Amino acid sequence: MDNMIINPQRMKTNLIIRLKISSIACFMILFFFCIQNSIAQTRSAKEINYQRVENAEHIVVYQEEDKFLGWPANNGAWSADGVNMLVGFTRGDYELIIDNHNIGGNQESWLARSSDMGQTWEGFNPDNYVGDFGKEPELKTLVNPIDFSHPQFAMRVVGTSYHGSFDARGHFFFSYDAGKTWNGPYRLGDNTIREWPELKNTSLSSETELTPRTDYVVKGKDECIVFMSVRTKSEFGTDRLFSMRTVDGGKTFKFVSWVIPPYDEEKADPSAKIKLYEDEALNPHADQSRAVMSKTIILENGKLISAMRRRYNEHNWVDAYVSEDDGNTWTFLSEVGDAGAGNGNPPALNITDKGRLVAIFGNRVEPGTMMVVYSDDEGSSWSNPQILRDDYGSEDMETIDLGYPQLLKRKDGKMVALYYWSTKESLHHIAATIWDGDN
Repeated sequence: MDNMIINPQRMKTNLIIRLKISSIACFMILFFFCIQNSIAQTRSAKEINYQRVENAEHIVVYQEEDKFLGWPANNGAWSADGVNMLVGFTRGDYELIIDNHNIGGNQESWLARSSDMGQTWEGFNPDNYVGDFGKEPELKTLVNPIDFSHPQFAMRVVGTSYHGSFDARGHFFFSYDAGKTWNGPYRLGDNTIREWPELKNTSLSSETELTPRTDYVVKGKDECIVFMSVRTKSEFGTDRLFSMRTVDGGKTFKFVSWVIPPYDEEKADPSAKIKLYEDEALNPHADQSRAVMSKTIILENGKLISAMRRRYNEHNWVDAYVSEDDGNTWTFLSEVGDAGAGNGNPPALNITDKGRLVAIFGNRVEPGTMMVVYSDDEGSSWSNPQILRDDYGSEDMETIDLGYPQLLKRKDGKMVALYYWSTKESLHHIAATIWDGDN
């Protein structure tokens, strides 16, 4: 056998080559695993087998070329008899904007009316209404008390921090003919709400603004509970929810209670944590989470159920709180549902003829859905979410922009969901979905 001559330099070179090949192979295996895992996660997120609402009828309430229409939850919805219906929305110029709503200037508060239980609608710009008197209008003082029990009474509450509303003081309009004509703008009592000690002596800053949408419960001819929100001026996410009451037809208002107060470490129940993270130390107290855009109903037994929009960091959801003492105290009742990505969605809430609670909200996770949940135990628990609608489509699909619903009940017992939606054929319009919430 010939003697082998070993070349140390060649051995070193071969070793380096083998190490490089091994490193590349390991990288390719890891890369392939990550891709497969990512695909699996994406697939599982999109292929959740939610039950779909059967026999739901979708209707275009109002759509206009080159206009963006949105946010019924910010604008209100009313029905005095289950036949005649009214919904508010924001109308603005359509403008393609990266990573934002595709709405430009000329934003106005409009209404759409139906006189056939939500089957057909007509949109219009109402006179003597929100926005017609400037961003901070000169407010009137109510002299003659409102008759809240009037069969065609409607009220629109205005605040700030959302499209078409800019008054940090808050004000309101009301109607006695189901929104055909409006009276206002009126100041809320003596206009000192933000100076009330219950709002002033909190962890909010000394400079605040009212951010209510329209949410009220009529208790009688002269009595009404109005649900409000307040936040530190210009600080997104600091909104907290409270209620106030008038017993003299809207001439004066008094603080009733916090539904969700600003966080106070000395007063807060340490056990009232929201389970958002596995690490308990990261979970916030309920009062540390945004609470805004409520919808409140009163049950036959007098209980008040309020569903509201919640947010903490990247988490968006809907909670329900209950009061069994006419709104004087509130306790957590249940989590209604997951409001998805981005800035989430507020809920709409109503009761069927059989006493079932129905809540709807948008979910902006791709592909974009309107979801509905039901409760047959006065809101203590809720069904699994069902898909009310999922055919969303927009010009760029860059932002899933939908929801902000209202929910009315027809005379025949069917539910009418009102929200903003977009399809490739009808960009960013106001839509309605009609279905039977009891079946």
